Amino acid sequence: MEQENNRRVDSKIGRDGFKINRQNQQSWQDWQTRKIPKEKWPQSLKEIPKKDIPKKLRILGREPNWQNKRICIVGSRRFSDYGKAVCQKIISELRGYPVTIVSGLAYGIDSISHRVAMENDMDMIAILGSGLSKDVIYPKKHIDLAEKILTAGGCLISEFDDSQPAAIWTFPQRNRIMAGISDLVIIIEAAEKSGTMITARLALDYNIDVAVVPGSIFNETSKGTNKLLKEGAQPITCADDILEILTIKKMDESDESLGKDLKNQKIAERLGEQELKIYKLLENPKDLNEILEKSHLNISELNKILSTLEIEGLIHKIENKICQK
Repeated sequence: MEQENNRRVDSKIGRDGFKINRQNQQSWQDWQTRKIPKEKWPQSLKEIPKKDIPKKLRILGREPNWQNKRICIVGSRRFSDYGKAVCQKIISELRGYPVTIVSGLAYGIDSISHRVAMENDMDMIAILGSGLSKDVIYPKKHIDLAEKILTAGGCLISEFDDSQPAAIWTFPQRNRIMAGISDLVIIIEAAEKSGTMITARLALDYNIDVAVVPGSIFNETSKGTNKLLKEGAQPITCADDILEILTIKKMDESDESLGKDLKNQKIAERLGEQELKIYKLLENPKDLNEILEKSHLNISELNKILSTLEIEGLIHKIENKICQK
């Protein structure tokens, strides 16, 4: 019964073989917390210093595919448009590969990572700085996000008792599990003194690969990432860099084309003729005047369509230009 209660809720066949119907989505109380047996823990977590190994791990939701490579993505809560766009780009490009996205349910890059992973039907883990009871999930504003992760087939993991509330000391402890459970830690924007940098330092101490997205020298939230680069962290600018670090074979063009075709087909089913036309127009970033000129629409009609596409989560703004996610 436990396996059935925790199966992925989707419009297709779930990984456990059950046929799933989105209209029968489960509520929080339908999931049961349980311990993860130590023999199932990733080897990387078993090999961190003995003093840092957790006494237990508890899980809520579907158990992740432990055969996947686990990529921890963390960054600033005060992210820039650039940081958000990079996070969306990198995770989206990893769609279809045997990877699991790990993050911490926090504000900023963490929550963006979870949402983009969901949008791309990817395996995901949220490591919490509290217990797994709904009453203590932190931040409280992300209870809805946590439930969406569960509904999408992901899971929440914690070393704490289910009723343990978040506290100042629980987050540094949480960070060591985020680092230790992962095969690669990616830092997207971080101030020099931040929880994100604690996670990076722990990963380096545990001999876990650390990769960094280069940032502007004028940005406060790039000081930490640029410092890590000086110290030898690996720079990444696209998913290909990540695949190389993890020694994952790149899909051939036919596989990538099939994945893109399936994605475009799903999008086409959701949009009207004019909306689809504007969406296709935004494959490359364009400013508003350029979109107006090429679309032959008036500003009122265009703004309505752009609002619809933004609500659907299909486009975003980078500086003064708009493009597909």
